[in-house]
Amino acid sequence: MSKHFIVVGAGVGGLGVALRLAHRGHRVTVLEKSDQVGGRNRREFVGQCRFDAGPTLLMMLDPFRKLFADVGEDFDALVPHRLCDPSYRVFFADGTRFDGTTDRPRMIDQIKSLSGDRDADRYLAFLDELKQLYEASIPNFVRKNYQSIWDFASPAQLKRVVKHRMLGNLASRVEKWFDDPRLRMLFSFQTMYLGLSPYDAPWVYGTLAYMEYGEGIFYPEGGLARISEVMAEQVGRRGADIRLNTSVRSIEGQRVILDSGEILEGDVVVANADMPYAQRELAQSSPKRQLRYSCSAHMMYMEYEGDLPGLEHHNVVFGADFKQNLNSLFHDLKIPEDPAFYVCISKRSDVGAAPDGLLNLFVLVPVPNLDCPMDDAAQARLEDSVFSRLAKEAGFDRSKVRSIKRRGPRQWHDELNLERGAAFGISHDLFQSAFMRPQNRSKSNPDLYFVGASTVPGNGLPMVLISAELVEQRLIDDGVIPA
Repeated sequence: MSKHFIVVGAGVGGLGVALRLAHRGHRVTVLEKSDQVGGRNRREFVGQCRFDAGPTLLMMLDPFRKLFADVGEDFDALVPHRLCDPSYRVFFADGTRFDGTTDRPRMIDQIKSLSGDRDADRYLAFLDELKQLYEASIPNFVRKNYQSIWDFASPAQLKRVVKHRMLGNLASRVEKWFDDPRLRMLFSFQTMYLGLSPYDAPWVYGTLAYMEYGEGIFYPEGGLARISEVMAEQVGRRGADIRLNTSVRSIEGQRVILDSGEILEGDVVVANADMPYAQRELAQSSPKRQLRYSCSAHMMYMEYEGDLPGLEHHNVVFGADFKQNLNSLFHDLKIPEDPAFYVCISKRSDVGAAPDGLLNLFVLVPVPNLDCPMDDAAQARLEDSVFSRLAKEAGFDRSKVRSIKRRGPRQWHDELNLERGAAFGISHDLFQSAFMRPQNRSKSNPDLYFVGASTVPGNGLPMVLISAELVEQRLIDDGVIPA
């Protein structure tokens, strides 16, 4: 029988759930407080330049293809995309540059030039271990709803954990493979996509490096926000109602009360708002345990006049002391003095993103969340450090910034309701992963489900799409909808 599902939030997770349920013939109402879909994966405009507001890397295409195939569509046709090669350019503090790529012979040649035969000879075996880790972890631990600890701790699961050393320390494991400290940085920093230090991360997150070097980084025509837009179009084609500029005041059982006072009655509510906020502020139910949170990000979207030779579409800039940078972020809770950061110029792949003579220059600097608020003076020092490094590496001239927009921890908190301004949601440390991560059904309200980065399986567009898949499966397992 058809049911009415109310989805609170039109982020990628909410749209994924809405598309799956609408395709099954259910009535779906999506409520989004802002003026566009996508949540963190939305568009940003500064001057005459267009940006992806949040995620800029498209990796791990399987969840995207599976979602669209499950509703009878072809992701590759609806969202044309191409491989970025190089995936990104890396700038080390000693002046060395390295182009990350899926081209294995090219990688081996670069590693040999960087650090010699010993590290180069290990690269293919390292990549093969990552591939095996990926193939063991994704279907068995990521695409899985956990009913109890035994879903994780069964003999078959424990055998996989031990065989692939999944719970070992990621940074330590990479150090066993490579002698050169620059390569150790290169193959471990990917946990920063989760707002997590590689020195605090389990080895299972080595799968992120495999996504990059084994499968590649892609760019969809029109930017990553185009994925959200196409999903919304497909949701609408199936009769669902997406209401923008519609703020939710509270969730009470099967009812959703809007700020306007309007009351919507449904059979089930799915919250795509960040889970800690949705629990406390909307469902008025405090989390049952103390949660730990990821770091945040200070982002600058700049309309830049001229060019910056040497910068690719994606770029990673490392400071002189990688470990100290991470200790500052995650343990000392202070702004790094010599920060590592990410730079994106999507115009390199998408000429329509900025007019002739301009660049859409996007910079993301990891910073502590609101546990360590950043005042104006600290922000100025941080930006001075970043701009000085950009000037050294690419000839950046601050006077050529025609306009700029910033988004930091306070904006992540106030605009997107991210607890403590943690841009990557709750932490992905060992004790908030897999079956220990908050699950996707409310314990206090049996008609409330959660989807998104702060529930299973975690942060990142592919994981959030899997999260939508897991909600659909949970609804089937709970008898809410038929298989």
